[in-house]
Amino acid sequence: MDFSFKHTKHALRQHLRAQRRQYSAAHQQRAAQRLAYYLQRLVGQHRWQHVALYWPSDGEIDPSLFARYLQRRGVRLYLPVVLQRHGLRFVEAPAQAFSVRHRQQLRQQRWPGKRNRYGLREPIGRGAIAAHQLDALLMPLVGFDRQGQRLGMGGGFYDRVVARLHRRVRRPQLIGLAHATQEHTQLVSEPWDQAVDVVVTDAGHRRR
Repeated sequence: MDFSFKHTKHALRQHLRAQRRQYSAAHQQRAAQRLAYYLQRLVGQHRWQHVALYWPSDGEIDPSLFARYLQRRGVRLYLPVVLQRHGLRFVEAPAQAFSVRHRQQLRQQRWPGKRNRYGLREPIGRGAIAAHQLDALLMPLVGFDRQGQRLGMGGGFYDRVVARLHRRVRRPQLIGLAHATQEHTQLVSEPWDQAVDVVVTDAGHRRR
């Protein structure tokens, strides 16, 4: 990979992150409502029992409304925790993790959790689940294309998890979440970049 490619990928990541950070609270709320609608349509008759999501930051599209829908169906929810060796583990989310009140606490930085070394919010340790035991893994995207290639934050955390999952017979459905405006014509992938099965945005969903 030459310098120009590195520079282009970094510049695209920075551009897309800056773009989503500019969205107003009202815009983010509308996007979250549309995202929940399309995710509910995607779920259909799936009998999911264990689903991993995330607490949004940096302008990421918010899956909280969909999380509450899953909770009403009795689905157990999990959140990612960063490990020291650039890995992720998924711990069970507190029952109130996606409530309206808790979302307000997160915005006001009054929340029952901690910050990891990247400044991201994480829940305090609870019961963990192996990634391959999940029924669905919903991950935030910085960018995506029509082939299901994803552009992440650059740390490779989800790439490592997904790479291990692709080697298993039984694995969760891999779902990337993003604002529709984060779509790019074609992302240049590298050997370690891992695609998702489907991308869901506030404008619909697309399978690869």
